[in-house]
Amino acid sequence: MDPRAIGIFDSGIGGLMAVRMLRHLLPGEPILYLGDTARMPYGDRPAGEIGRLTGELTGWLLRQNVKALIAACGTISCNAGETLQQLPVPCFDVVTAAAEAAARTTRNGKVGLAATSATIHSGRFAEEIEKRTGQAVTAVPCPRLAPMIEHGANPYNHPEMITAVAEYCQPMLQSGVDTVVLGCTHYPLIAELFAQILGPEVTLIDCAGEAAKSAAKALKEQHLLVEGHSPAAVEYRFTALPPQAAQQTARRMLGEDFTPRLLPLEELTAFSAE
Repeated sequence: MDPRAIGIFDSGIGGLMAVRMLRHLLPGEPILYLGDTARMPYGDRPAGEIGRLTGELTGWLLRQNVKALIAACGTISCNAGETLQQLPVPCFDVVTAAAEAAARTTRNGKVGLAATSATIHSGRFAEEIEKRTGQAVTAVPCPRLAPMIEHGANPYNHPEMITAVAEYCQPMLQSGVDTVVLGCTHYPLIAELFAQILGPEVTLIDCAGEAAKSAAKALKEQHLLVEGHSPAAVEYRFTALPPQAAQQTARRMLGEDFTPRLLPLEELTAFSAE
């Protein structure tokens, strides 16, 4: 039994999808969430910069004495592997779990990947899926989505978002995919829009939810859980408070209270400079 919190981090609010799944699977586990909203999006940054920012996020969380970490961000998972592998506590990223889920789900072996530009360019996500399916992945960079989602855009009355998702889905529809991995943790927040455009024959994989499932299983096997049944505390920290529309989206998605607290960016950058 280990009463310490599980740390979950992302460039913004997308990683809350991992929080939702963990709350469902392990309601007794305390969670500390960190979103780097002041510096998002990460998806158009070079890999070296993503690694540096990841070091700042994980460094702060480790100072809070977390027992495990979930990198609930496709961009970080694909571009900061060296940083994540060197951490002194168990760390789970979104890639392996989502790739395995896609391989289990697909019927024809044709899988699509919607993700940030940095994730697509790294090649890691597609490679992990292809190793399991034996077929090339239709990988589509979707650079316009995360910023719109982060600002709380409603996918059903936001013409620019509808147009963008329709554009990004076309290559996957043309290649005949039957499974699409939402490889940025922001995208499951608009999963219904993806589903509407892709159609009922295409199954969507939530990479953050799959990472949370994998973490829950591993932490149980390692005897690192509180193993309580009463809902534990969740603390939400952000380097810039999300807009009110995004906070409303988070409350609807989580199905419970969401009270973000500000973590001054200086606390991350000062630590990294020590």
